[in-house]
Amino acid sequence: MNYFVESNHLLDDPPLLRRQLRDDGYLFLRDILPTEEVLGLRKSILEFCQGAGWLRDGANLMDGLTDHAPILEGQEEWRPVYAKLQSLEAFHRLKLHHRVHEIMEDIFQESVFALPMTIARIAFPRDNERGTQPHQDWLYVGGSTEIISCWAPLGNVPVEVGGLKLLVGSHKSGFLVPRPAPGPGGNIVPIDSDLEWFQTDYRVGDLLLFKSLTVHAAADNHTQDVLRLSIDFRYAGESHVITEGWLQPHFNWLGDPFSWDELDKDWRDSSTARYWETLPDLKVTTHERFGRG
Repeated sequence: MNYFVESNHLLDDPPLLRRQLRDDGYLFLRDILPTEEVLGLRKSILEFCQGAGWLRDGANLMDGLTDHAPILEGQEEWRPVYAKLQSLEAFHRLKLHHRVHEIMEDIFQESVFALPMTIARIAFPRDNERGTQPHQDWLYVGGSTEIISCWAPLGNVPVEVGGLKLLVGSHKSGFLVPRPAPGPGGNIVPIDSDLEWFQTDYRVGDLLLFKSLTVHAAADNHTQDVLRLSIDFRYAGESHVITEGWLQPHFNWLGDPFSWDELDKDWRDSSTARYWETLPDLKVTTHERFGRG
């Protein structure tokens, strides 16, 4: 297995940081997100899972151990748990952390904007065939092809638990035509056999950044009982075009409770709730390819 190259040493040299992203299509950074906030979010999500009967009785909550049959994203049993998760202010606030914001400003060389839609995955073991297939985010995100996707584990995710893997250099192939496939997103793209997959042992606080044309997928979870929790979000420079769908919550197409009026009604921090409404001159367009990411 190939391990990601760590790029923390480039954080004080933005031109080299941008060159690394341009050449490889990704940046892997250790210890960017605040540990206490990530673990607090993990605890809240696992409490929702426990309340739904998804966790093993008597096990330590924070271990996230399950003996439940896999629950698929979008199923009826999944929806109330995900709605509770999406209503957590802390879940939406994490992407706005100042360290992430500063890194994005160095990448875009201008003021930046975190797209409001934030996505979580609760991935069960023993369900690798229906995991996230190799794809490019631009199919779903649209807008500028320079939009940056960010993925972070909500807890330690060693290679045996899976995590996200990337096909390094795949962004240079341009947009790849997908075909239908099972799993979140519902599509798969052709793989260049000359390129290699990379992944890593993720730790709490790590952040993986990649370009919207970089091919990525969920690595297999080789355990029998460990849930994998993760968060992903996207950033754009304020001069870049975004699509209107990404101003809405994830799974907004289902209606309530996946609407901002329902999700943020008890939030207290004005810098988290509807922050995008205060930003001038956002460049927003429709996107015919926008799908269920």
